[in-house]
Amino acid sequence: MLKKIMIMCVFGFSAFVFANEQNQHKEKEVVIKIPEMHCQLCAYTVNKTLCQIEGVVSTKASIQDRQVKVIVDEKVNNEVLLQAVRKLEYTPEVQP
Repeated sequence: MLKKIMIMCVFGFSAFVFANEQNQHKEKEVVIKIPEMHCQLCAYTVNKTLCQIEGVVSTKASIQDRQVKVIVDEKVNNEVLLQAVRKLEYTPEVQP
């Protein structure tokens, strides 16, 4: 009986791991240069705006570097990110 329970647990765990691997999305990092980003309010506004886009996982703006690093689902088009920042009246540019 114990052997059957152990086998069932192994199969159940394997199915769980397989299901989780199937649900994981690939991500990419996009670095956007924003020359007009000079203060904490600018950084906050850029972060908040980008986080509202579907597929954005995280953002980290640096006023010192005048750029924002965005982690997104690989299917998110960079132009969507740029358009969101342009609506804030900045001139963003994706860095290589």
